[in-house]
Amino acid sequence: MVSVKKKAQVFYDKSYKNKGLKAQRKYPNEELCRFFGRNYFSIKKNIRKKIKILETGSGSCGNLRMISKEGFSAYGIDFSKEAINLSKKLFKKEKLVCNFEVGDFTSMSYKNSYFNCVVDVFSSCTLDKKNGEIYIKEINRILKKNGRFFTYFPSKKSDMFNFKTRILHDSNTLLSLNQKSAYNTDHTLRFMSMLQYCNILKKNNFKIDYKEELMRTYFSGTEKFYFLVIEASKYKDL
Repeated sequence: MVSVKKKAQVFYDKSYKNKGLKAQRKYPNEELCRFFGRNYFSIKKNIRKKIKILETGSGSCGNLRMISKEGFSAYGIDFSKEAINLSKKLFKKEKLVCNFEVGDFTSMSYKNSYFNCVVDVFSSCTLDKKNGEIYIKEINRILKKNGRFFTYFPSKKSDMFNFKTRILHDSNTLLSLNQKSAYNTDHTLRFMSMLQYCNILKKNNFKIDYKEELMRTYFSGTEKFYFLVIEASKYKDL
């Protein structure tokens, strides 16, 4: 039986191989831009290079392009070798700098307390419940004290998670869905409530600094999808 992580990796490798960087968004996530506006854009340009920012699940680099162009020290990790290879070519073409790595979110090679900020935009949701909690422990490990973690994540309020045709892998993770929906179901997709996610972060020594739950509709308003937007800061090591 193919593991949850392997299934997602195979899906994204195939997607990037067939569609190139068009497989994912070209421009940064709107809520990530607001996060940077609240925390980083007021920092002087000559200081930004000292701030190390990692995106887990960097994909087509819509977010990392902004981070690099704004002068921060950019890092990207993705389990898709195809995505990383495409990203390296893009950054070379645009004369941007980023440290890319093919790797597993649950066991990253970075040193302890290395990053000032870690960004997760709809990426760790490809992990199941067990591995999702391991991921948060890893984020604590690689973040400096007072480092920030930003996540944009599917909410359990979403219609997609509550359709009667759903098949679950675990209590948080949608394995398959026998109907058309807002997001692809060729790989697993994990959902959490705001309370669940905040409790996991608190258990792993994070303080919640900002939280919102947003909703948008699909298919002319017939399907609702909710997103958790959470900003947290690490106050001590585990």
